[in-house]
Amino acid sequence: MAPVSVELILMNPRYAVEPGVRMISAGSTSTASEESLKIARAWLDECSFNHMKCSVNTNVVMDSGFGVGGLAGEFTWKPRHLLDVSIKGPRGAPGVKLMDGMFLDPLSEYVTLSHVWGRQKGVRLHKGTLAALRQGVAASSLPKTFAEAAMVTLNLGFRYLWIDALCIMHDSEKDAVAEISMMDRIYSEAVLNIAATGATDDTVGLIAERNVMALQPCVVSVQGLGIEDGVYKCLRSTVWQDLIDSSPLVKRAWVLQERALAKRTLHFTRNELLWECQQTCCSEVFPKGLPATMKAGGVRDGDVFDKRVHHQRHGNWASLVKQYSRGRLTYSGDKLPALGGLARQYMHKNRLRSSDYVCGMWKGMLPQGLLWKVDGGIRPKKWRAPSWAWTSIEGEVGFSDLRQVGQDICLEMVEFLVTTKGEDPFGQVESARLKVRGFMARGLLRRTHDYWGAGRCVIDCTSGQLELETVCFDERLPKLSAMGKHGLAEQVEVYLLPIADWIDRVEGLLLCSNLKKGEFRRLGVFQVRRHHGSDWKQFMDLIKGDPRMANFEERFDHTAAHGQQLTSDYTYLINLV
Repeated sequence: MAPVSVELILMNPRYAVEPGVRMISAGSTSTASEESLKIARAWLDECSFNHMKCSVNTNVVMDSGFGVGGLAGEFTWKPRHLLDVSIKGPRGAPGVKLMDGMFLDPLSEYVTLSHVWGRQKGVRLHKGTLAALRQGVAASSLPKTFAEAAMVTLNLGFRYLWIDALCIMHDSEKDAVAEISMMDRIYSEAVLNIAATGATDDTVGLIAERNVMALQPCVVSVQGLGIEDGVYKCLRSTVWQDLIDSSPLVKRAWVLQERALAKRTLHFTRNELLWECQQTCCSEVFPKGLPATMKAGGVRDGDVFDKRVHHQRHGNWASLVKQYSRGRLTYSGDKLPALGGLARQYMHKNRLRSSDYVCGMWKGMLPQGLLWKVDGGIRPKKWRAPSWAWTSIEGEVGFSDLRQVGQDICLEMVEFLVTTKGEDPFGQVESARLKVRGFMARGLLRRTHDYWGAGRCVIDCTSGQLELETVCFDERLPKLSAMGKHGLAEQVEVYLLPIADWIDRVEGLLLCSNLKKGEFRRLGVFQVRRHHGSDWKQFMDLIKGDPRMANFEERFDHTAAHGQQLTSDYTYLINLV
């Protein structure tokens, strides 16, 4: 049996309030018991009235076409569609009815739902179901998670519920794009976000039956163990990691922005309710707040929208991207839309413009932001972003140091040519091209492993042989043009494009030529350190286009044939796609 991590809490009168361990009654065998919902209401009241960070509307009011802007925007704006969960269906059974948000009471509040869709297609809003949903349907006809979310919404004292499956027209691309572009408002202006955190799909349900004894603290007497002797309560200290961070819901990419944008989220896990807002995290066992050693990190670990000091240059966005890139998507094309709400909020909070955003990055991050790395990435079959953008690949992404101090920048951003599929600048991309000016060297890259992957590689140049200390490919088996006898490339022509020249190293992109002249695709990143001695000077001379290097005329003729423009300072003007 694997060891269990526990938190020891001394039973002492001075801890009567904090950490505030609570014994759950034996009759509370469901996460929707009256006892559990009473705690949830108390959390909501405390957060709404006493939490400064959570009680104000954190979203910037924009002209949406619905409601009115200005100071009253928090109370007047509504999503286009909402579900009224207060109606009665046939024979008085609970029902739901699709409503037009524009015509609802401007002071009414609504709740949102975060959930895992699953593979089975249940009820969705489309032209064929629109009339029935507007007339009202029995809650029991909906997937179990939706029906139980409607019941909980009503029991918490609210009338309206927003569920993406039932409030977005799924057979209308125009409607879907419009609603997705409003995700930041939909979640940030909701009074509460309910999360089906413990459910693997919509058929499982929101509410869980539980063994109350498994939640109770174990009381032990401790003597002579190097800590203060006394009677302790033993509790698992990894509750948040086990029930939230490892849950099926959090592995879904869309959910990161849903949690980050919502003022407060009530998690229905597999055995207890947990609370998450911008000021605190609670559980049914710790209703006054989790101890510091048990608190969550990640999405609530500081404000991802706050500006940082200048030398960190979008370090908080890089951290957010790392979290987001771990998530899974049902549809590959959602990579940018599922991040759009966060990007829009980040833009407003940091006083940026939509034109500063390019394919999941901010221009202020560049060119250092091009040095992202991914371990064992997979590029989807269908194009969704340019190779130089991290959004082009599946896998956990990490960024190189984004600070400006301590490095010389070797690459100039000349022009961004990005076309989106619709009007939303944070949505899907139709095409993208980045024109840059910098030094560049050509060579043959040979494998030193049985596979193309991270590790040391040798590059043969016209003036000799250089060893690159680290080459990190975006894909484990990148699509290279030169093929060996075993089907894998034994060597391939590559181009080195340095970006950051540090005191001890140079970092840059590893490129290959595209089918079109003057265009290059990213294969990965490289790093060369100064401790290589004479190799270092040779490398720097090669990179910086020293005319004394051998076969320079041959090098110029070759690059010109590939459509690159060589300037008087031995830099090249190329297009990255």
